[in-house]
Amino acid sequence: MVDDQNEDRRYGCGPMKSGCIQRLNSIRWHVFWQCIFNFFEGFIVNGVVNVIIPALEKRYELSSSKSAIIASANDFGAFVLLIFIGYFGERRHKPKLMGAGILLMAFGCLVFSLPQFIGEKYAYTISDSSKNGSNNLCSTRNTTSSCSSDVDDIKEYFKAYYALFIVGQMLLGIGAVPMFTIGLSYIDENCKQKLTSFYIGLTFCSAAVGVAIGYIVGGNVLNVFVDVDKLDVANLPLTLSDPQWVGAWWIGIIIAVPAFILVAFPILGYPRRLPGYEELQKQRQSEVYDNDAEEITAQASFGKNWKDFPRSFLLLIKNPTYVLICLGSVCETLLIGGTATFGSKIIQEFFNVDLATAGTIMGAITIPGSGGGMIFGGYMVKKLNLKLRGIIYFCCISIGLAALLGPSFLSSCPSQPLAGVSTDYKVEIGTTLIAGCNNDCGCTTAGFEPICDQNKTVYFSPCHAGCTEAIITNGTKDTCGEQGSCWIYNQTDLGLRIMVWWICLKVLGFIFLFLAAKFYKPRKESTEIKVSQPESVKEPKLYDKEKEFTKL
Repeated sequence: MVDDQNEDRRYGCGPMKSGCIQRLNSIRWHVFWQCIFNFFEGFIVNGVVNVIIPALEKRYELSSSKSAIIASANDFGAFVLLIFIGYFGERRHKPKLMGAGILLMAFGCLVFSLPQFIGEKYAYTISDSSKNGSNNLCSTRNTTSSCSSDVDDIKEYFKAYYALFIVGQMLLGIGAVPMFTIGLSYIDENCKQKLTSFYIGLTFCSAAVGVAIGYIVGGNVLNVFVDVDKLDVANLPLTLSDPQWVGAWWIGIIIAVPAFILVAFPILGYPRRLPGYEELQKQRQSEVYDNDAEEITAQASFGKNWKDFPRSFLLLIKNPTYVLICLGSVCETLLIGGTATFGSKIIQEFFNVDLATAGTIMGAITIPGSGGGMIFGGYMVKKLNLKLRGIIYFCCISIGLAALLGPSFLSSCPSQPLAGVSTDYKVEIGTTLIAGCNNDCGCTTAGFEPICDQNKTVYFSPCHAGCTEAIITNGTKDTCGEQGSCWIYNQTDLGLRIMVWWICLKVLGFIFLFLAAKFYKPRKESTEIKVSQPESVKEPKLYDKEKEFTKL
């Protein structure tokens, strides 16, 4: 541990520590910069990336399971270093670790956006029929001899891009770890105890607002064609309503690169501890679980080498309240992670809206739901003067109310049947894309070009519908009837599955938190956290209201 007497607590980097910038050397300014970071972290990771997932699926021919791995790669990256940063970073220079992590996130954004700049232009339709100028129509001359090899080559080509998406997401996750672990403890140890929950609530509220803005921005940039940087979109034959339209998913990612770089340097300038650290520590009171963990971890030599890691881990395992709260958080993360990642896609499929509208709706939901919830929760904790057990019960009530809203997932617009998938071709029984009515058409599944007939039945492509000629409808080249958007999911079945998972995980989380409150065993007498100070100094016990909310 650095000698407190010789520690430089001025703000700045290297020789740039003049007096005029020392007014930034306060916890308020640090919280301000951390809020800016959290805003852009939420903007990218939980906002833009989530809303552009459907565009990535269409552009790079990814299944939902593969796109889910892209979204989850952020958490995988965080998991790699989470324990190590949280354990060893506590004794290191926290602001430097945080600043380095932010710069790594800027690099991660560049890696994530690389496929757009190193790849070829987007091909509207990948099929032999389109290459031959037949518009994927039914023709006995259609062959699939060369199509399979082309598709295989393209899919192999996309594998490298898929890897870049995963690596970029992992770098974003790794870079955010210091800010969400030791960054929170830096705030906690450098401010008055009664302000800890307020400051931390501000940082998380900033992240929630960033998520909402990310959904809105990410959804609206999808109204711009993906290759706007490579071609003249004025003569583009596609429209927003065209099933083959892919928006400029990469614009939102690029926006965050300079933002992360600009916010990293102010955070790098903060000292290991802010002025007044010792006085703040003398005023603090402890309400930790009664298992002697505080005395062990407060030792100056503890946590400096690997030998203490198993002991530290064992102390956590022996704390049933902590373990149960973690399990309850896992249930919440499973729900929020899944619905946030595919939320815009779910809204798009349930209510037949475009991605831009779906992203805007998700943003409108996030601001009052997440940001407002954090502010309201912090206010109630302070207003009701809740202790740790009371806070856990308050969370149980909130989870119970959320579980009651599970049936709302059953609301949706009627889905249109997809011939050969969810319904038959009317002329014969059975659900298969290749049927007797199109068996001789030479149709392929290389390009999804859904069309609708006069009866609102959706077909995989004009070829599968048996169309032999193109017709101009309302000024747009169309096939076999009127043009319209086609939705292939069974909304009722999907909504029922989501509702069941929602209620089950909410109930499970409720049980974990309820047990956490029951097992909580605080010390009978609060003990102050001691630092190296003269024994004659005795401070009054202050700020005993909200420490437990921060820990939760």
